[in-house]
Amino acid sequence: MNTPTKRLAVLAAVLFLVAVVAIVFFVREINIQSGILSEQIDAMQIDRAQQEVFTRVQRTNAETVETRQELQSYYLQSQSDSIDFLNFIDEQAQASGVELNTNTPTEIEEDGVTYLSVGYEFTGSLNRVENFIQKLENLPYVSQLESLSLSKQSGSTWIAKVVITVNVLNYETN
Repeated sequence: MNTPTKRLAVLAAVLFLVAVVAIVFFVREINIQSGILSEQIDAMQIDRAQQEVFTRVQRTNAETVETRQELQSYYLQSQSDSIDFLNFIDEQAQASGVELNTNTPTEIEEDGVTYLSVGYEFTGSLNRVENFIQKLENLPYVSQLESLSLSKQSGSTWIAKVVITVNVLNYETN
């Protein structure tokens, strides 16, 4: 081989090595960039999913305002609601035609839930007393009759003693 051919062969080999090194460098850079791009795509998908969830939560919140307000009305939320509850019971007693005596209401806390416990004694005819008991069983509050006793007092007068517990909403204020 003559000298120009050798030079050409060496030049070709050097150019080939430079091309191979450049290709390897570019492939490596493409792999690095594709990894970064994959991470960015994953982050965008997570962000999009979070936005969709947030949008659904907002929509559900807006759609359920009335339902949540109705459910909340079944609970006592404050002292004024307790007074409203007691007044409601008094009104129901008057409407039923029974004479009502209210014992002192007490707050009870059990397993982190607060209840208002109220004892009542009421008298009237058997029919009126039973009707009032039925109204107490169907109060528009989250409540339950804890105890009930019914006995004949005299003649056609009956006396009933009940204890009602009503749930009180407690939101922690932290």
